Amino acid sequence: MSYEEFIKLYQRCTLGNCTPEEQKLFEEYRDSFDLSDTPWISDFGNKSEIEKRLKIDLHIRLSKNKGRRLIPARWWAAAAVIIFALGGLLIAIKYFDGNTKPYELTSDKNIIKPGSNKATLTLANGKQIILDGSRKGQLFTLNHVSANNDVDSSVVYQKNTSEITNTPQPYNVLSTPRGGKYQLILADGTKVWLNAGSTLKFPVDFTNNERVVGLSGEAYFEVAHDPRRPFKVAGAGQVVEVLGTHFNINAYPEEGIVKTTLLEGSVKVYGKSQTSAASEIIINPNEQAVFKNDQLSKVTVDANEFAAWKNGVILFRDADIHDVMRKISRWYNVDVEYQGQMGNDTYSGEIPRNAAFSEVLKILKLDDINVKLSGRKLIVSQ
Repeated sequence: MSYEEFIKLYQRCTLGNCTPEEQKLFEEYRDSFDLSDTPWISDFGNKSEIEKRLKIDLHIRLSKNKGRRLIPARWWAAAAVIIFALGGLLIAIKYFDGNTKPYELTSDKNIIKPGSNKATLTLANGKQIILDGSRKGQLFTLNHVSANNDVDSSVVYQKNTSEITNTPQPYNVLSTPRGGKYQLILADGTKVWLNAGSTLKFPVDFTNNERVVGLSGEAYFEVAHDPRRPFKVAGAGQVVEVLGTHFNINAYPEEGIVKTTLLEGSVKVYGKSQTSAASEIIINPNEQAVFKNDQLSKVTVDANEFAAWKNGVILFRDADIHDVMRKISRWYNVDVEYQGQMGNDTYSGEIPRNAAFSEVLKILKLDDINVKLSGRKLIVSQ
């Protein structure tokens, strides 16, 4: 493929006007570039010069703000990066740093790795079951419910009867640490994806006229439809009520804000306390309820962006440095320390959740974010 042919193909694909066949060809050709290919690098010089120019993410359109941008790590991991010069010259280059596989950073005998499937299940009697992939099969049986740790790293609660009783049920708690994630299927069939540093409290079975769980952190829900019993998620001062739908709740205490984003169905959100000043609102797909300072509001969003973590991507949209570091800290289980006054720059981009931490540091440094690793502490300075 000639340079001119590639440019035309690139323009169609990045504008979303290409066919599936053209998209496949574009991706295959992109990943096959080599630095020895000429005239691709004739205007860019050596590898160090190429690295300085890696500032644009072609998969994310330039935003209206004047913030900086994060480069997606998937291009590094694949050893391929497509960039273009702001003057209008388009060029494709493969950057190879000499490592055929992603490597991890080690310091003080600690290995910084991406998050993985791990959680702790706490039973009503206080017993804790560590879920880290080493234990499969049945965890326990209680009354008419059995709990199993499935092969795909999810805890499955399954009723052994179709009858609905009014007997009060004990509560279990599923908690993920920083650097952990896990899946859960509740006794009613509702599916829950729990993000890092999150906790879900739930009954072994739902035996009342409503289904209520408690959340701290972030989770994605696919609620089993039951018109007789609404499903409620309580936490951080608000309640989300649905009959059956798909939605994401971000309710980390350190965020100071709760975001409920709807992908399918409809959701009612209201203040948990009777004295709450929050009003009741209904959100529809691609809308988000924002609960802050005991007040509710809603905005229009691209709901898929707020569920990207479930699909293996750490996504940033006009995020300040603190937002960026909180997400990285949770997933890679590192502490963050700030030195000096942080600027007002914002960042957009994405990092695959399986990216090596070494690649994350490259991305940050390429965006002129000053970071230094000390043990498991990431020091960010102006």
